Amino acid sequence: MRKLMSSLARRRTLSAGLGLLALVALIGGLIMYGAGADRRGDSTEFNVKERPGSSGSPEGFSTWPIWGRTPARDRFDPNTRVHPPFSKRWTYRTQSLLEFPPAGDGQYLYVGANDGNIHAISVIDGSRRWIARTPGPIASTPAVADDRIFVTSMDGTLYVLDIDTGQIDWTFKAKSRLESSPIVLGRRVYFGAHDGTVYAVSIRRRRAVWTYHADAPVKAAPAVRGDRLYVGDYNGRMHCIRIGDGSRVWVTQTRREFSFGGSLYSTPAIAYGRVYVGSTDGRMYSLGAKSGEVIWVRSTGDWVYASPAVAHQRVFAGSYDGHFYAFDARTGDVVWEFNTGSGERISGSASVVGNVVYFSTIGGTTYGLDIKRGKVRWTFADGRYSPVISDDSGIYLTGYTKVYRFAAPSAAPVNGASRARSGNS
Repeated sequence: MRKLMSSLARRRTLSAGLGLLALVALIGGLIMYGAGADRRGDSTEFNVKERPGSSGSPEGFSTWPIWGRTPARDRFDPNTRVHPPFSKRWTYRTQSLLEFPPAGDGQYLYVGANDGNIHAISVIDGSRRWIARTPGPIASTPAVADDRIFVTSMDGTLYVLDIDTGQIDWTFKAKSRLESSPIVLGRRVYFGAHDGTVYAVSIRRRRAVWTYHADAPVKAAPAVRGDRLYVGDYNGRMHCIRIGDGSRVWVTQTRREFSFGGSLYSTPAIAYGRVYVGSTDGRMYSLGAKSGEVIWVRSTGDWVYASPAVAHQRVFAGSYDGHFYAFDARTGDVVWEFNTGSGERISGSASVVGNVVYFSTIGGTTYGLDIKRGKVRWTFADGRYSPVISDDSGIYLTGYTKVYRFAAPSAAPVNGASRARSGNS
């Protein structure tokens, strides 16, 4: 009897072990199936005439009035000629985490903090012009347009502030939290919400003109090219929407049905007739802007939480694997990659200013790399997420709780440029 019981126990143990192995194999298979294979792109829908950095600001004039600088969110300033080495000109200190960089209009920077405060900072000397207090954390970059500052808040409110005083002019209450950086085009402001709603709000009427409903949270910022709006959701779908009426043009699932990753927190960048976006399945994607078809897919070693920058037919993005990548914009081939050397994850988005691409690590280091070969041109011991914006005279780096201005050592003092007031900022 003992032998029989012992034999049955061994069989149960063996069966449990085989069952566990089968479960592990199944999960691994589902992950591999969900992630899918890499794919090299070709010239499908690739248009070199649709260059990044060319929309949103007049040629030769540099401001950074919204997240990503242009409505296409390409994060590229081709006009600013400042480059390393730099001299630090001033430091502005807050009392709270700065998760997103400021917007700038040539005279002031506008940045929201995790404690709900919105700061207006002089670009000349880093002095505070005003501070506006709101009840919810700010996890987005403001938009500057028509003498107003548009700010989305995690308390579910769009705040519209007077640019000169910081006084709240009016508000729009959404039905869930907001961390999607707004964009102002014409007389409307566009942004997404945690409940999957994308809003187009009339600035004049102060109400929603249309809403579009995704089936998952929309935390990324919308990008716009022409009459199309592009935004990703947390189920890995990229949506293309007509900005006139909010109707769907196409929707594309980037991850497969059984994938355990694949959220699109990354804000898409639109350039060269393509949509470029990172995913938490560890891949960068390029889709046709007209068709929504996936044209190339390229793996990194971990999450691509960051929004890409696009310049000079290259796509720049960091990964949680501690590497920063330059991809060929047409094919997705890795042109070069930079290893931070310390395994520091890269969560925040890159910015390209002239011929240098800037990014920060979660460990708190900001790098400036030559865009051609990925060689280090500059480093600074602060920065955490999305560090750098620029104007005609220098760059502005967002640290953990501070904002810094850097300029060339021989640069003349800033005397305050004319403020950009276009509704298409």
